[in-house]
This record gives sequence, C-alpha cells and structure tokens, in this order.
Amino acid sequence: MKKYKFILLVIMFLLKTIVAESQNKTNEMVINHFVKAVFFEKNNTKFIADNYIYFEPINNTKYSTEDRIKILDKHLKKIKKEKSSLINPANFSVVPYNEYKGVKAVFSKTSDNIFILISKNNPVMYFSVINDKIFSFDYITKGDESLFITY
Repeated sequence: MKKYKFILLVIMFLLKTIVAESQNKTNEMVINHFVKAVFFEKNNTKFIADNYIYFEPINNTKYSTEDRIKILDKHLKKIKKEKSSLINPANFSVVPYNEYKGVKAVFSKTSDNIFILISKNNPVMYFSVINDKIFSFDYITKGDESLFITY
C-alpha cells in the first residue's frame, strides 16, 4: 500500500511540474507577442489591451474601461520611449523570474507569476501575469523592494 502511495505522489508531482512548465510557456508566449505588438508592430492600444492586458475588476465607477485604456496608452508610450533602444528585435527572450540568475529587481510578493524580458544579456522589463494575460509591466522601487503598478 505504501508503494502505491509513493507512486501516486510521484505521478502527482510530475503532473504538477508538467502543468507549471506548460503554463510558463503560455505566459512567455503572451509576453513575446506583447513585446512584438508594442515595439515592432504598430498595433493600437485597444488591440493590445484586448489581447494581452488583464484589467482587474474594480467597483469604482470613476474609471471606465476606456479611461483605463487611456492610462495604459500613456504607459505604453512611456515604455516605448524608454525601452526601445534596449531591446534587440532579433535577440530577446522571456524567462521566469525564478530562473534568472543575474541581478534583478526584488519583488515582495510571490514571484511565481513574474517574468523578465531579457535583451543584450540584461533585464529590460518585468511582467506580472495572471490568467494568461499581463497584469502589469510597470513597477516602482521603494527601498529594497519593487511593486507592480496596475491599470
């Protein structure tokens, strides 16, 4: 009986690992498409919002979805201006935060859903992902910790 429990535990561990790796690949693909859409293709903000951005539900009637897309548009213009020269269009990659061993920003929350855009062997951007969409790609650093800004 103990042997079967052990085998079952091993199988469950393997399945969990496979599912996690598959999820990471999906998230990496979403971020790759986002980077291409923002930096190398001329997609509009509405297209980017609809396809790549996760808008957290809010109970505040002050900000409509259109208002949030306008805020996102400002953030997109900012990152295009600041980051375009840092990204090599022929050689960039997206890696899970926990797998990157170089110097990186430190986030206070769990890093399981954080990914790093690497170009020219350096971190260029950080992404927080939820439900196969980008929750945030902009952050601030306070002291030793970094915090994502959402839209």
